[in-house]
Amino acid sequence: MKKKYYLPLLHQSKLSFYPYFRLGGFGLGNLLFPYFRSLCLSIKNGANHLYPHHYQIQPRNFLREKNLKSLRNYSNDFNKLSWSSIGKFDSAKIFYTKSFKCENFINEHPYIFFTGYKNYFHDLIQYRKQIQKIIIYSYQLKNHELENVVAFHLRLGDFIINKQNVEKEKILYALEYFTNKLSVDVKIYSGSTYNQITNFLKIKELPDNVFLVKSKSPMNDLIRMANSKYICGNPFSTFVEWARFINPDSQESFSLLENHLSNSMNVTPLKWNNYL
Repeated sequence: MKKKYYLPLLHQSKLSFYPYFRLGGFGLGNLLFPYFRSLCLSIKNGANHLYPHHYQIQPRNFLREKNLKSLRNYSNDFNKLSWSSIGKFDSAKIFYTKSFKCENFINEHPYIFFTGYKNYFHDLIQYRKQIQKIIIYSYQLKNHELENVVAFHLRLGDFIINKQNVEKEKILYALEYFTNKLSVDVKIYSGSTYNQITNFLKIKELPDNVFLVKSKSPMNDLIRMANSKYICGNPFSTFVEWARFINPDSQESFSLLENHLSNSMNVTPLKWNNYL
């Protein structure tokens, strides 16, 4: 019986040298789908898990936003997961000497690669607890008590260009709702700067008890969001959906858009609560 090898290729770039470099790629939320799908199925099917092809640079966003975060390189985050895979060099030898096929052939071929085209949780929901344990172990998390705050993910940038952003009126209403009616602090997680956020909202400064979190890394932000009592954001963002997915307990998840929009995304069986 042949050994099985599963490769989280993550993104099929036209300019790519596995496992060292790739031009272009997705945001962290979209990359986590093929990564955890390949890892969980490796464990289930007894396959060897190859090194993820995570080192990417996204020049288009950088040229537009002039922000280093927009390069979308998540190597520091994925390096913490490297214990679960074969090393770079050995993975490269296997990859370049075997014929790999997409996951559609998983039942009939031993060498399978996973890319970011299945961006939903419906097949991952059965591995939810397992994924949570992998993240806890990889990031050496100790305290999983929920913080009594609102984790507010504010996506601007490409969402504004694609007209998927939430209107500023709804954002301002949400900030007032949480701070005044629920009397909880709001921590904003965003790839945008303080000035970019206030300019978008057309205010001089953020309201009282609303704070912009200084990002350590995208995955760190995701975990901190997941450990918040309330998770608030745009249902078009898979980053928000991942925060809800790895949340250690069931809790209210507030949507800034109508419920039928988040349901029509068909990303997750997890339901949203809506206050608008």
